Amino acid sequence: MGLSLGRGRASTTPILYALATGAIIAAYATVDAIGVRAAGNAGAYTAGVLLIYGALLPATFVACRGRLTVEPRAPETWKALGGGLFAILAYGVVVAAFALGPAGPITAIRETSVAFAAFVGRLFLGEMLTPRRVGACAIVALGAVCLGYQP
Repeated sequence: MGLSLGRGRASTTPILYALATGAIIAAYATVDAIGVRAAGNAGAYTAGVLLIYGALLPATFVACRGRLTVEPRAPETWKALGGGLFAILAYGVVVAAFALGPAGPITAIRETSVAFAAFVGRLFLGEMLTPRRVGACAIVALGAVCLGYQP
């Protein structure tokens, strides 16, 4: 939400996008938490979801763009493959956590990944770390710390 603020007064559209993003995150986290508990096996649930995504994502790409080509020699292909493997691993870890504990704190901790993504973007992609981005990352990290705090 903090990143949606422009110079001065906040615009309605970015705030609505931020709220919609939060609602979508809550929805897919709830589906995953309920799904893995209903499945009774985190590995089977993860494999099933990834199988469905593995079929639907390329089909959607082809439907929207007309053609899907992969250039095996391009460095970007190998970067994308590596990123995809890390994403699959991260998803499996989160699903396993949903099978073991309450969804709320797990989802909140999961979203701290945006802070790591900001720093990875700076280190590897040359993106700017503006004071607003650093502040937003600090708020996310503070939220995670507050979840773990027990007086």
